[in-house]
Amino acid sequence: MKIQHLIILAPFLIISELANCNENERAYQIRLDKEGWGNASPNDIEAVLYSACDSIHQHFASLKENEPIHVSRDKTGPITLFQRNLRGEIIVKINTGDRYWCQYSYQMAHEFCHILCRFRNGSRRNLWFEESLCEMASMFALRSMAKTWKTSPPYPNWKSYSAFIRDYVKDLETKHALPEGISLADYYSDHSKKFEKDAVNRTMNGKIAGALLIAFETNPEHWPSISYINNGKAKEDISFPEYLKNWLNEAPKKHHIFIHSLARQFGIPL
Repeated sequence: MKIQHLIILAPFLIISELANCNENERAYQIRLDKEGWGNASPNDIEAVLYSACDSIHQHFASLKENEPIHVSRDKTGPITLFQRNLRGEIIVKINTGDRYWCQYSYQMAHEFCHILCRFRNGSRRNLWFEESLCEMASMFALRSMAKTWKTSPPYPNWKSYSAFIRDYVKDLETKHALPEGISLADYYSDHSKKFEKDAVNRTMNGKIAGALLIAFETNPEHWPSISYINNGKAKEDISFPEYLKNWLNEAPKKHHIFIHSLARQFGIPL
C-alpha cells in the first residue's frame, strides 16, 4: 500500500490493559513474530492487528474452530498462504514496520478477510471478486477503527490517533471512487475480461471495493455470507454469473436477499 501515514506514539507513561480486548470471545488467535518490526513494540502491533480483525469479526459468526494465525514481516507480503505451518497455523505475511499503524491495519484486515472467505486453491477466474471483498474489508475495518478509537482505542492514550486513521481511509475512499456517472454494473461490464486475467489489480479491485462498502456497512449481519463464496463449484472455471449463483446456492437462506442485491449492483440477475 503506497499511502504512508506515520503515527508516532509517545512513550507509554501509563500501565493499562487493552481496551475492548475480549480474548475469550475470539475464535482466532494471532501469534506475532517478535523480531523485524523496526521501532514498534510487538505488543502494540498485536493490539493494532486485533483491533483491525475485531472490527470485522464482531459481525461474523464464530469460525468453526479456534483459528491460529502466524503473522510475520516479509517483503513478499501482504499474502496469506494456502499451506499451513507445522503448528497448523495459517501463515500471514505483511510488508510494513515501525509505527505505520494504518498500514498494519489495512494489510491485516485484507488478509483476515481471505481467512474468513475460507480461501482455497483452484481456478483464478473469479478470484478478483474475493480480492475486491478483501480490499473492501480493509476500508471497512479502518472506518470502524476511526470511530471506535475516538472513545475505546487499544490503549487510553491512543484516542487522538483516530483522526489519523480517518485521514488515511478518506484517501482510500477518494482513490477507490468510481468515475462520476459510472455505475458498478458499467464498470464491471467494461473491465470483466481484465478481471478474469488479472485478479490482483489493486486499482480495479479498489473500485469494486469502494462500491460494495456501503452494502456491508449498512448490513453488517451479512458478513458471515462471505465464508460460503469458495464452497461448491466456486473454484472451477465458471463465469462470474455462475460464480454468484453458486455463492447463493451455498449460503444460508438468510443471506439470499443480500447476495441478490450485490448481484444486481453488477447488473446480474440470479
